[in-house]
Amino acid sequence: MGGDQKKESGETKRTSTMESLSSIFMHADRVDWLLMVLGFIGSVGDGFSTPLVLFVTSRLMNNIGGSSSSAGSTFSHNIRLNALALCYLACGQWVVCFLEGFCWTRTGERQATRMRARYLKAVLRQDVGYFDLHVTSTAEVITSVSNDSLVIQDCLSEKVCPKRLISFGY
Repeated sequence: MGGDQKKESGETKRTSTMESLSSIFMHADRVDWLLMVLGFIGSVGDGFSTPLVLFVTSRLMNNIGGSSSSAGSTFSHNIRLNALALCYLACGQWVVCFLEGFCWTRTGERQATRMRARYLKAVLRQDVGYFDLHVTSTAEVITSVSNDSLVIQDCLSEKVCPKRLISFGY
């Protein structure tokens, strides 16, 4: 009997988490979804970049450590290959980090702009009595709309992406 209640509360918790995530993205259009997919790919690439750098660096160190047994031209060739691999990896890491940051920031801006417009329309649809009782000035309405949309934009562009997705590659 008690186990059923715990099971139901666990299912409710998962459902409420999924609903809260879906409510964050409910203002996204197709371009935003494309940006989020590209941002996700960038964050996965960003997560994989550190282990790849460590792998290439370990190969470089193995070549340096085994240099006494190999010929000088082979040693130079292996060092050049590893240095080139590190350069390519740095360029690839720059691309995926830029893709991650740009896409998530841009989709956050787009969705926050859309939410700001809908929120302002909803506030302006209120009866005049609402403004007499709840709002002391028009600046308060503008400040409220602006602050709330900035919090949502921050959530979409900086909190969802790095905190949830960056650890995907590890």
